[in-house]
Amino acid sequence: MAHNFADLFEHAADAYGSDRLAVVEDERRLTYADLDAEANRWADVLASRGVGAGAHVAIHLRNGVDCIALFLGVLKLRAVPISINYRYAGSELRYLYDYSDACALVFHREFAPAVAAAADGLEKLQLLIAVDDGSEAGDLPDGALDAREALAAASPDRVPADRSADDLFLVFTGGTTGKPKGVMWRQEDLWRSLAGGADYYTGEPVPDEYHQSRSGLGGDPARYLVLLPLIHTSGLMPSFTALFSGGTCHYLPHFRAADVLEEIVSEKIQIVIVAGDAMVRPMLAHMRETGVDTSSVFMFSSGAALFSPSVKAELLELRPDLMIMDAFGSSESGFGGLGVATKANLDDGSLFADRGPRIPRGANLQLVDDFDEPLPDDSTEIGWIVKSGYQPSGYYKDVAKSAETFREIAGSRRVFTGDRGRYDGPDSIIMLGRGSQVVNSGGEKIFAEEVESALKAVDGVQDAVALGVPDERFGHRVGAVIEWAEGHVGDFDALEQALRASLAGFKIPVAFWVVEKIERHPSSKTDYGWAKRVLADRDPDHDRRTDTVGSRS
Repeated sequence: MAHNFADLFEHAADAYGSDRLAVVEDERRLTYADLDAEANRWADVLASRGVGAGAHVAIHLRNGVDCIALFLGVLKLRAVPISINYRYAGSELRYLYDYSDACALVFHREFAPAVAAAADGLEKLQLLIAVDDGSEAGDLPDGALDAREALAAASPDRVPADRSADDLFLVFTGGTTGKPKGVMWRQEDLWRSLAGGADYYTGEPVPDEYHQSRSGLGGDPARYLVLLPLIHTSGLMPSFTALFSGGTCHYLPHFRAADVLEEIVSEKIQIVIVAGDAMVRPMLAHMRETGVDTSSVFMFSSGAALFSPSVKAELLELRPDLMIMDAFGSSESGFGGLGVATKANLDDGSLFADRGPRIPRGANLQLVDDFDEPLPDDSTEIGWIVKSGYQPSGYYKDVAKSAETFREIAGSRRVFTGDRGRYDGPDSIIMLGRGSQVVNSGGEKIFAEEVESALKAVDGVQDAVALGVPDERFGHRVGAVIEWAEGHVGDFDALEQALRASLAGFKIPVAFWVVEKIERHPSSKTDYGWAKRVLADRDPDHDRRTDTVGSRS
């Protein structure tokens, strides 16, 4: 048997059968045997309509049983699942359908109008299947199948397939700094990096492909609430990791803080998979308002988005017994490191020691300079983070970008992650932010994530995005798009004074654009493209340069 995602799930289905819940969405509660049968039905529906090994199947669904079962069904066929960002529309949606070479598309009915417009005339896209979600989005695109009817007629039995560890898994980037790109992973390498096929701390591979399915036999299943979208690796890979080892995954199609807390209480959730501040802040507000009992939860695990020290501190004040895990990585690098925060880190001040999170170096992380030369272990310079070990083969249909990102450094192939960092002793790296989001202001390098973290720590700021704005004297200064908290009066002078407690003067935004709601990607990653459009569309609501031109203080 191969180190292949479909095989790994089938090992778990064989181990747990009808005795253990695998997935829960509202009233749908599927055991491992049930989920295996549902995935087999999806595989039969697709195979009977010409989808086979190597074919690309676009998945345009919100979180839920249908979404995870479809992923598994596609993988069982040795086909390639294509994750579709459900917030895309128009030209960006059409681009992804076309660029990904999808021959089949499965979508929730609420997206039918966007699908009909974006898929029209795409010759490769021959099969459309609509999944009912209770919405009334209007007519389906011409020729689209109804998933309920197709699945009802499909076989629940497994079809043998000669799967391979080399089978392709395409991971699509979020498009935060440009158009989305497909990252080509061997399934074994992706499993080793992101789905439990190797120890996250040491990189040591697990002993065999049955290790995970054996690991959950000795006790009750862990109960996960996966709030990150399954169309993002930060939601999908924790789901696979849980399912391979006998856990139970709970899903909500929409993120609403009240619904999340209700699910935690009613299902006694133990592990919550979140996207940093964007999800935790509204949860915190609801926890304070209601005093809801979240004592079943022992871990918050975050990925894909900033989880600032101030928000971690608020969570730990409410729940001092919690463990907070902060996972770092990317579509290109896979797992990059794991930060841990507890009440002890809050009490001893280490939680706020640096704005950037610390990650263990392990054997695979290193810093290099602008010329790809490794920095000495005792260096205090800021460098680029590169990673060795399990990694993709490159970008889909982009040889030039592949050569830029996957480089030979110090005798081994490394992933150039695009993140900046600084050594913190021999064992850890302080992550400072994405190199693509650095503001160069008169020679000073300012990391957007540091400013965003400081902004969101100020009372009255609900959310914020920092980015560079043109400046006559310094080339660029820091600007910010902000969302005030409900009921806040919007005092810019008070905001600037509060920022001086944590930021150097040149890092404090000089101009602010106020919006009703900060827009983010489904994964809760910052949408810098959207923020740039806000800046281009209108003048700032506040610009302190009009009062003190050229000041750096």
